Amino acid sequence: MVFETLILMFALLSVATLLQTLSGFGFGLIVVSSFTLLNIMPLTATTFLVSFLSLFNSVSLVFRNTHHVNKQAFIILLSTAIPFLAIGYVLLEYLSQYMSNWLNVLLGCIILLCCALLLVKRSVSSTSPFGFGVAGALSGVLGGLFSTFGPPVVFQCYRQTWSIVEIRITLLAFFCMTSLLRLIVVPFGTLPSYDMLISTLFAVPVVLIFTRIGRLLTARVSAKHIRALALLMLTLSGSLLIIQNIQI
Repeated sequence: MVFETLILMFALLSVATLLQTLSGFGFGLIVVSSFTLLNIMPLTATTFLVSFLSLFNSVSLVFRNTHHVNKQAFIILLSTAIPFLAIGYVLLEYLSQYMSNWLNVLLGCIILLCCALLLVKRSVSSTSPFGFGVAGALSGVLGGLFSTFGPPVVFQCYRQTWSIVEIRITLLAFFCMTSLLRLIVVPFGTLPSYDMLISTLFAVPVVLIFTRIGRLLTARVSAKHIRALALLMLTLSGSLLIIQNIQI
């Protein structure tokens, strides 16, 4: 990977990490959409990078706060996500080889749909296992395809009458496990090249540093404005992905 591309990659990861830390969402969606749009690396390699780096954002915090995880919801979400993760991953491998343009169009549509989902006003919901099962299944498909497990489960969990800490730690625990599971299935598909692996390792300090910076800025920056900026970036990148890959 050339030096200029590496710098651009680190810059985008820095922005995505800051937005994730300050707004609570967006790392996977922003990285996958921007890397695909700018052709920084193949989509299969980008999803590996997102899964690997996501672990560094959350694993230590989850281990210190396992007592805050809503065990029932976590088990339902994970058990329904696992089989659909495999389905999503198989779709990624097939589409990336035979229908790469339409895969990018699908990514753009998914990003726009996720933005719309995150804008919907959340009403309080019951803790019905069915709702968590559907959220887990949708999350599994999105995670298998694009390593973006977040929107369906974020939407479902924020509709509950849980404390903010319980919501946050339950989500982080789910993302830790799904990211780990997605890394486990990587050897069964397209493996990242040696250069991609080295670039991913070099990106770890960048993510850790900007996660720390984001935590220091949390009290000084409006989460509402950061959320709006993240949604604007995602909407723009999703729209450009669709326009760029539809052949008229």
